[in-house]
Amino acid sequence: MTYKEIYDIAMPAAKRKEERLNIWVTIAVRPLSVLLIKPLIDSKIMPTTITKISVLASGIGFCFLALSHSLMNSLIGWLFFFIWAVLDGVDGNLARCTNQCSPLGDLWDTMGGYAAMVLMYFGAGIAAYNDVSLYDYANGANYLILGGAAAIMSIFPRLVMHKKKSSNIESKAVKAISDKQGFSLSKVIGMNLVSPSGAMQLILLAAILTHTLNVFIGIYSVINLGIMAISLRALLKEE
Repeated sequence: MTYKEIYDIAMPAAKRKEERLNIWVTIAVRPLSVLLIKPLIDSKIMPTTITKISVLASGIGFCFLALSHSLMNSLIGWLFFFIWAVLDGVDGNLARCTNQCSPLGDLWDTMGGYAAMVLMYFGAGIAAYNDVSLYDYANGANYLILGGAAAIMSIFPRLVMHKKKSSNIESKAVKAISDKQGFSLSKVIGMNLVSPSGAMQLILLAAILTHTLNVFIGIYSVINLGIMAISLRALLKEE
C-alpha cells in the first residue's frame, strides 16, 4: 500500500475533520504515526501490543521527568511522552488498516491516554520540585501538590462523563463535551492546551528548556480547575 492509501484508511474523513482542530497532532504526531504503519502492516504485531508499548513509553517518560535532576534527563522524559503520543496514533491506524479494531483495544487505548495525562502533570510537578526554577512563587513542596492536583482535575470530569454515558442517561452535556466537531473557538483553544498529545507537549518542552516548570504546573492547575468546574456543572445538572 502507498502512504496515501494507508492515510485514507487510517484517517477516515470524519476523524480527519475532528483531528484537524488539534494543531500539534495534525502537524507532527499524526503524520509520524501514519509513516510508521507501512512496515507494521505485514508484520504479525497486534495493535494492542503497540498500545502497551505506548503505555510503557509514558511510564518511562514519567520516571525520567520525575526523577530528573538535570536538563538532559528532563528532555529524555519529554521525548518518551512524545513517543507515547506517536504510538497512541499508530495503534488505531494499524487496527483500521488491518481490520483488527476491538472493544478491548479501544479500552487499552483509552486507559493509555488517561495514564499519560496523569503522568505528565504529576511528573511535571515533581520535576518542578527538583528543578532550580525561575520565578519561584511557593515552597517547593507545593509544586508536588499542584502536580497531583492538576493530574486529578484533568481526569475527574472525564470519569464522571463516562459514568453518565454508561448509565444511558440522555445528555446534551455529554455530547457538547465529547463532540469535538461542534466545539466553539474557546473549546478548541482549551482542547489544544490540555490535550496530552497536543500543544501541551510543546508548552511542557518550553517549560523544561526555560526552567519554568513551576509556572507550567501552576498555570495548568488553574486551567484544569476551571475546566473541571465548568464540565461538572454541565454534567451534573438536570436536563
